[in-house]
Amino acid sequence: MGKKSHKFIYVFIGIFIGIIICLAGEKAWIKFKDFSYEKNFSYVDSGVEKGLKALNIPVIKKEIKREGFLFQHKKVEEVLKIPLDYPLDKLPSQINKELSQNGIEVYKINENNLKDEYQILVNLGFKGKITHILRFILKKAKIALIIDDFGYSQGSTVDSFLKDIKAPFTIAIIPGTPYVNPIAKEAHKKGKEVMVHLPMQPKGKFKNSYKWIILEKMEDKEIEDIVNKAIEDVPYAVGLNNHMGSLITTQKKPMGAILKVVKRKSLYFLDSKTDTHSIALALAKEMGVKSTKREIFLDNEKDKDYIKKQIEKLIFIAEKKGEAVGTAHINPVTSQAIKESLSKLNNKKTQLVYASEVAN
Repeated sequence: MGKKSHKFIYVFIGIFIGIIICLAGEKAWIKFKDFSYEKNFSYVDSGVEKGLKALNIPVIKKEIKREGFLFQHKKVEEVLKIPLDYPLDKLPSQINKELSQNGIEVYKINENNLKDEYQILVNLGFKGKITHILRFILKKAKIALIIDDFGYSQGSTVDSFLKDIKAPFTIAIIPGTPYVNPIAKEAHKKGKEVMVHLPMQPKGKFKNSYKWIILEKMEDKEIEDIVNKAIEDVPYAVGLNNHMGSLITTQKKPMGAILKVVKRKSLYFLDSKTDTHSIALALAKEMGVKSTKREIFLDNEKDKDYIKKQIEKLIFIAEKKGEAVGTAHINPVTSQAIKESLSKLNNKKTQLVYASEVAN
């Protein structure tokens, strides 16, 4: 073997040894970086845990991922559920205060007020590296407004609801009234939900001027026939509630016949609760009919300040229960009170929805 061959072997061996040294060095460097990152990561993770404990907001999901190619590192994504009764006004600044202590860096705090939830997105970590992504989520309480007694007239009062209130709500139309069709069509066009406001016999004396009404002494077949015709009379109707009915809603036999048709037509039922002893909602649940009930009458007094206070009560109930239904009537005072309360009804904690969205 010649000198050139030996020289080639020595060069090859030198390159091979150099590669091994480089790889070993790179591996050692990666291990050092990994150790350094893990140490800082653990420090941040511990700080985040302490900060969240101070905020008293529960974690509902925590996921640890590994990112990178040669140098893989941990990254945490956490989802936290903000309770409905939690004060939100200073929450972003509180998050920043509790999580940016002892060298932890908060890179981003973004608020996002969506239709059905309020979110705060937080990115934090150390030395420019994001180690934790936190999503604070508040599921908004649902508030459904039902405006009763449509159908008798058209004009400025009807327009004040259908055209001037730029928010979702449900209108209840009395079947057989003169303006059922045009009002139902206009409501549908303007993005409002339509339901049948079915007259039912109350306790005591009353003036019966209705085309279709459910009376105590009617047989089931007659009741079913009336309910069918009433529903067919109201275009776009997706639900039904009672107009009056303090007597009928306390009796299982007539309510059973009414709800049988409601279920067959795939409508939902809303108990207006005109009587505290109503069995209508319980029976609807028993029969498997999508249903809900009224929590508050908003305008028993036709006074704007009174109605606004009732709306505040409705919001309070919604924030406690997660949802609430308020019933009102078609009059200009109610319309004005609702318009002036829209910012309270649609905010970070509550949202206005159709009645169908709270019926279950």
